[in-house]
Amino acid sequence: MGSFKMDKREQALKIHSFRKRIVHEHGVTNAGCLLAVLALIVVGYGGYKFGPHFVDDYQLRNAAVKIADYAAAGVLAETKYGTGRGRGEIEEIREAVLVEAIDLRIPLSRDNILVEKEGGFVFITVKYMVPISLPWGEFNWNFEYTVNN
Repeated sequence: MGSFKMDKREQALKIHSFRKRIVHEHGVTNAGCLLAVLALIVVGYGGYKFGPHFVDDYQLRNAAVKIADYAAAGVLAETKYGTGRGRGEIEEIREAVLVEAIDLRIPLSRDNILVEKEGGFVFITVKYMVPISLPWGEFNWNFEYTVNN
């Protein structure tokens, strides 16, 4: 009968270890979890700030390739990119790229679009900058690329 009875000290130690185990299993976090959540927040914020500009640039690049293809084939006027102003083929190509940039809300000026034709190839160079406001200041994201047919 004495083996089933615990003295008060043993009972207190068992209760203390039980409480310690509950506190350790519930409600306590470690530094790794906190860093992972912080990294997730930073990546999400970066995607929120930079993602739309990246997608717009990707769409403008694809449109410039299509415009170069149509211009090299001589059918730019019959496409949705045709301007119908008849100011010369290079100016029509530049105008088509500018219209696409305006549709995508990209801050691109006519001076930052360089169009060259060599033989059966059309080269379109686009250069622009997008200012992105961040909590610690403004970041100027520069885009520059050349596409051809």
